Amino acid sequence: MLVDRRVLAKIVDAAKIGKSETVLEAGTGQGILTAELCKVAKSVVSYEVDRELIQLAHARLQFQNLELVNADLFKTENLHFDVLASNLPYSRSRDAFEWLAAQKFGRAIVMVQEEFADKLAAKPGSKNYRAISALAAHCFAIEKLFSVGGGSFEPQPKVESAVIRITPVNTVAKETVKSLNLLFSKRNKKASTVAAKIGVKAYFGDKRIDQLAADDLIPMAELM
Repeated sequence: MLVDRRVLAKIVDAAKIGKSETVLEAGTGQGILTAELCKVAKSVVSYEVDRELIQLAHARLQFQNLELVNADLFKTENLHFDVLASNLPYSRSRDAFEWLAAQKFGRAIVMVQEEFADKLAAKPGSKNYRAISALAAHCFAIEKLFSVGGGSFEPQPKVESAVIRITPVNTVAKETVKSLNLLFSKRNKKASTVAAKIGVKAYFGDKRIDQLAADDLIPMAELM
């Protein structure tokens, strides 16, 4: 759980939330960030899958502009929000970005594990390049704002974190995300061979799937 209020203040400041905006939060947790969001937003909708945590939040957070939802945000559709602000659970970071790729929103300020932030920024052919890298390159403009050390959390993790700003550029269908992941299950195969097997007429020379940029991968995934 994030407990460093200086980091909380920096996250809220970076989000630049207006008085007329609706903020969506993934993971209420102990409600520390939730409370700060409620002070600046028109309304806050905070999702938490843990029933005990959501019950504690109901007792602790007394804000008229807050809606608490005991559900998995990343399995929820047709939400309307301006800003996503969240200290994402490390294990759900990929789910979050795959879900965001299909959403319409203004911007997002999220904290992720530093290693995951590196994957988002990875270039074709590099060691960290994954399906999520290509998806992020196609769907978002991402800016790393600042790093957060383990001392800002209780209990203290052994990894570093990073706060990033996400601006949407394109959206994709959920089926495209699934197809992109399927393509990367063949990441070491020649891209032209994989394309031919799925009925896509394209020639990529000797490049493997993991050497293709998002501009090549996304259209292929959309045709699968």
